[in-house]
Amino acid sequence: MFGAETLDHVGIPVRDLERAEKFYIEILGLPVLTRRKNADGSPRHTYVLAGENIIGLNLPGVQVPPSPSGAPRYAVAADSAAIFQSTVEKIRASGVKCGEVEEHPLESPLVKSFCFDDPDNNHMEICLRRDSAGGTYLSHVVFETADLDRAARFYSLALGLEALPGGRGETLFKFRNHQIVGLKAVATLSERTKKHGRAVHVAFNVTQEDFDRMVALIPETGGRSLGDHRAEDGLRPPGERSIYFFDPDTNYLQITAHGEENWDLLPDEEKWRRITENRKKRGQGISSFDAGKKTPS
Repeated sequence: MFGAETLDHVGIPVRDLERAEKFYIEILGLPVLTRRKNADGSPRHTYVLAGENIIGLNLPGVQVPPSPSGAPRYAVAADSAAIFQSTVEKIRASGVKCGEVEEHPLESPLVKSFCFDDPDNNHMEICLRRDSAGGTYLSHVVFETADLDRAARFYSLALGLEALPGGRGETLFKFRNHQIVGLKAVATLSERTKKHGRAVHVAFNVTQEDFDRMVALIPETGGRSLGDHRAEDGLRPPGERSIYFFDPDTNYLQITAHGEENWDLLPDEEKWRRITENRKKRGQGISSFDAGKKTPS
């Protein structure tokens, strides 16, 4: 069976890391996995956990308003109805922009959902899943598309995702483990879609057997490969293969076929040593932002 297996992690743009941490930890109840630093030790990202999935809170953020379409949007499945309700109440009390609790029809993969904006104007959602095996995890992400037919072809052919009914005006595709990618048709892509922010992307896990075929299909179906800067910087373990790429609407994505080792959380000092060494070999250096000397406004 050909197709991406799971959603793995997402990176979202934040401008005030302390504020974002407080919201995601205290209001959404997501524990910290790690805090990452620039080469000089200044703050760079904080990773929080939604079950086994990582949400990266990534500096320096973007200065653009939230999109009118409600996408891009990142959704976390709650572990129970009680946790869903208590989290809704905390979000409302926090003062961020909120919608209403929505009940979904039987054909939908969702039972209930609640949309809100985080303090950095990222569209977010918590939900109760009809097909959940329990636990907290990334349920779905929703992207904007200016050409729904083209985007649907890309996600079904290049990534091998299966169409799913019950999309409340959004076209849904499911991974093998029932996580979801949604597409929201818009006349014009919002600035929120076009200005991603540093390291802001959505990552999918794929098998070693499917990786090469996906790499070939991504440009054939309207995407654009961006290569793998982590491999060039010496940050991929033996056997792991990955590429970053744009879908046809410039949503920034990644696929990874894992090897036998996991180097995702190399100590910052070792990470920057490898990056500096490998870029020097290529006649390159690290950027002023990576060095911690400059924070874009």
